[in-house]
Amino acid sequence: MAAFAAVAGCNPPADYALVGSAYVPAAHGDIHIEKIDKQQMLIVVAMDHLPPPAEVEEGMSHYVIWFNAVGEYPAPQQALDYDAETRTGKAAIPTSMRELDVQITAERQERPAQPSDLLVASQKIREK
Repeated sequence: MAAFAAVAGCNPPADYALVGSAYVPAAHGDIHIEKIDKQQMLIVVAMDHLPPPAEVEEGMSHYVIWFNAVGEYPAPQQALDYDAETRTGKAAIPTSMRELDVQITAERQERPAQPSDLLVASQKIREK
């Protein structure tokens, strides 16, 4: 029973898997949700096995995270803090949204107005 509790504690229900798209099939990671208070939560994104953005498509220089409420257009949040040596990316973004889609795209600039078609990973977040 203690072993089950230890395993269950390693993967809390607030974690969401991220799987690379056809553009970066080896990439994977997760989204962890941390409650800040009754209105806010912190969405922590961590990705592994990310090639440099220019390897996804020439001219790309950033991986950008987008949030959109169900049925809404994606809004840019921030670029992943990308480490080319370890091929990892991470970000922590506060939000008050409880139901949202998270997308990570390869982009030419750090703050694009709209997402490119180069979807790296995505996940639906549904928290109460």
